[in-house]
Amino acid sequence: MLDHGQSPALFILGTLLAAAVLIILLLWRRYENLLQEHDGLVRGARRDSVDRSRSTLKGQIAEQMAPLLPGFPYMPADARFLGDPIDYIVFTGYTETRSATPSGDDLEIVLLEIKHGQAKLSPVQRAIAKAVEEGRVRFEVSRVAEDGTVTTNEWRSNRNRMPDRRPEPVDD
Repeated sequence: MLDHGQSPALFILGTLLAAAVLIILLLWRRYENLLQEHDGLVRGARRDSVDRSRSTLKGQIAEQMAPLLPGFPYMPADARFLGDPIDYIVFTGYTETRSATPSGDDLEIVLLEIKHGQAKLSPVQRAIAKAVEEGRVRFEVSRVAEDGTVTTNEWRSNRNRMPDRRPEPVDD
């Protein structure tokens, strides 16, 4: 009870103190709620990260195991794993050609990308597919001489040989 002899300043001071304590309690409760919300978001992000990591690992395993799985359209011995930017180069007919006298007519080269689920080709993979589709593919032979220089020839059958392509000197 307020004594009539006390000043109203003490009443105002008490009211302000009570309001400050109430504000501090409300802010503390908000702080705890934000901490709980943050912990939930961190747990969710971790779970999402683990799920994505699992998906990536499944895709990598699928890439490596594809030649051994049912439905793989080529002989596993004909497939050579690269991984990046394309998963496999398949030399279709290589196994049979290797044991016979190869003419090259029975051999086909396939650039093969393995995707898991609904994964899409990367922009680089699409560019490679387009280069193949447009015929921008060739076979070259590079030779290293005794002095360490490299010369590169585009291989053609004897009647269509191309001259050496020497790279331009590089300034270091």
